[in-house]
Amino acid sequence: MKLTIAALVSVFSIVSACASEPSTPVSATSAAGVNSPSVTPIPSTPEPLTTEFVYEAVVTIDAPVDVGTTPLGHRRYIPITGGTFQGPRIHGVVLPGGADWQTDRSDGVTEADALYSIRTDDGTVIIVRNQGVIVDGGAYMRTALRFIAPEGPNAWLNRAQFVSSIAGGPRPGSVFIRVFRVL
Repeated sequence: MKLTIAALVSVFSIVSACASEPSTPVSATSAAGVNSPSVTPIPSTPEPLTTEFVYEAVVTIDAPVDVGTTPLGHRRYIPITGGTFQGPRIHGVVLPGGADWQTDRSDGVTEADALYSIRTDDGTVIIVRNQGVIVDGGAYMRTALRFIAPEGPNAWLNRAQFVSSIAGGPRPGSVFIRVFRVL
């Protein structure tokens, strides 16, 4: 289904009008003039975010590899060489072969974009995409994670957004990552 600009303006107008009447149900498809049996209530305000602890990881890393200055900023990558993770519902090892690609921006912020895999104790391999920012030389490191897990006992990882805090690890060449699911 394609929505025209006029249809989108209509949707936003109806949503704005309903904001003052929280009990008025509306859906994007019905507001755009498309017949739809589903009716979605629009909350008047979003709920505050809460999180639940998922796991702690100690990830081992190798020396950074300098790529150099690019149109996006100065680039480097940090090879991920292994590690372990432990949580109430999931635990296992971090597989070698991933990397954390970093870009130093002109405002002093470093963007991090890590792609790696973990293997749970039951043998399931899960892809992890971890993106975020590093500020003040590492005093503030926060990321948003997405997982790609096969169907099975760990498929719940595909159905939520995750966030993490990162700090230097317990020994040189390691980082400590605490992961939380946004409820």
